[in-house]
Amino acid sequence: MFLDEPSSGLDSQTSWTILDLLQKLTFHGQAILCTIHQPSAMLFQRFDRLLLLAPEGKPVYFGEIGYEASTVISYFERNGAKPCHPDANPAEWIFEILGCAPGHHSEIDWSEVWRASPEYAQMHQVLDEMERNVRQEGVTDTDNFGEFAAPFLVQLWECFKRVNRQYWRTPSYIYSKTALCVLAVSLPNITRLLS
Repeated sequence: MFLDEPSSGLDSQTSWTILDLLQKLTFHGQAILCTIHQPSAMLFQRFDRLLLLAPEGKPVYFGEIGYEASTVISYFERNGAKPCHPDANPAEWIFEILGCAPGHHSEIDWSEVWRASPEYAQMHQVLDEMERNVRQEGVTDTDNFGEFAAPFLVQLWECFKRVNRQYWRTPSYIYSKTALCVLAVSLPNITRLLS
């Protein structure tokens, strides 16, 4: 399941309730990928892993967040970031050290730091292991790992069916389109007869 900023614009109680629901889904085996922008410290620690992208879209961290964001804070502090104050919101602190927050800039190229880190190497080992497991299970049809889940003609057919089902369920739309077509065809003939 993919969610795009599910807590944006919500009060803290509603955001917490939504994250409770997401956590219940993960306990039942549902994988959830969620984008989030400047979460509170309480919401930030509810997530398991963080893929952090710099403004240019380059990854600067991918891994566990840890209890009270201790893992991600430790990573950045080890690599030259100023220490995170115990009362600070870890998400806001990360924005500051990356130079994304207003009035802040960073001399450190965090994407280069990430590529040179042992965490990066470890992540690639895990990904390589996953790829080996897929191959050992006998999955050799690499066509299934393309950019799209279905070929173009299948997508076109499914969209065609969906749109026509929608039109069938809204007869007023069909009637108005029919009337428009009849008027468009008959209007030039009527003006020709009148002239």
